[in-house]
Amino acid sequence: MPGTRKRKLSSLGEFGWLQKLLPRLYWPGSLDSQLCIGPGDDAGVIRTSAGRVLVATTDAMVEGVHFERRWFSWELLGEKVLAVNLSDLAAMGDVKPVAALITAAFPGDTPVESVDKFYKGLESCAQRWKIGLLGGDTVGSKKGWFLSVTVLGEARSQDLIRRNGAKPGDFIATTGPLGLAAAGLEVLQSGKPQGAWTRPLVQAFCQPQPRFAAGSILGRRRLATSLMDSSDGLEASIRILASASRVGAEVHLWDLPLSPALTRWASLKKKAAWNYALRGGEDYELIFTVRPKDWERVKRLIPNAVRIGRIMPEDYGCRAKAQDQAFFLKGYGFSHFSSGKN
Repeated sequence: MPGTRKRKLSSLGEFGWLQKLLPRLYWPGSLDSQLCIGPGDDAGVIRTSAGRVLVATTDAMVEGVHFERRWFSWELLGEKVLAVNLSDLAAMGDVKPVAALITAAFPGDTPVESVDKFYKGLESCAQRWKIGLLGGDTVGSKKGWFLSVTVLGEARSQDLIRRNGAKPGDFIATTGPLGLAAAGLEVLQSGKPQGAWTRPLVQAFCQPQPRFAAGSILGRRRLATSLMDSSDGLEASIRILASASRVGAEVHLWDLPLSPALTRWASLKKKAAWNYALRGGEDYELIFTVRPKDWERVKRLIPNAVRIGRIMPEDYGCRAKAQDQAFFLKGYGFSHFSSGKN
């Protein structure tokens, strides 16, 4: 209501906030049999299925580094911080998400309503992917938001795919278009309305979707020889896979899947669209390698998959080729401990 003062986190305190939060943390009924000790103790305990391994990953988002609050609704921020972590599970093959732990640092003057909406976003993402919110930690911050999520999944060890299995002659492929999120970030950074046609770009940055269906197919059917997601950009992904597998790689720029919105934005910015696809990050598509004999089967099972290059001998290095140029891949995407690109 007009004139009503919104409660701040400082008015509730840590334990007041936890009393409000813990009863509402989402846990899917389908995972009840695996929940031994839920939120509220010093640690949560889950039961893994017989013959399966625990798969764990963690990632953080820092205000001013990964995001600005003005770019997101509170709900979208909650959705994204969980989704980007789930993408790491999808990038391991056939992994079933089980539980997530969320650590969040907020300034004391943050409105309780804003934090409520943030957790609603987390819950929305958790419900979509049937993963339980097992707890975590909430602390104060002197300045800005800090968000860290750890996700746990389970899998049969034989259904996991590592980064180190690519062989010369394998095809390099992606599960979908690349570069949209990097362009979407530019749209948001411009701070100006850009027209409805840019919505797919902004959506790619704000609402990434972990590719569980594709990861499960590649893992369960052993169709990929190496696999990772494209969170740091295609160039970085190719170099990381090649280094882990001790091979070289050749990316065909003419084969990169480019959306009409990205092509239009690149033209507006007088940049090559392939540059966004090659060097932009935060797309969260899967980048994988596949034996040539398995490619047609991959295409039948994952129709959106696109072949974008080939694995080469190690001494070839990592290169990108266009119709009229070729160059070595040298970047590793965004670096947290340097002033820019590597």
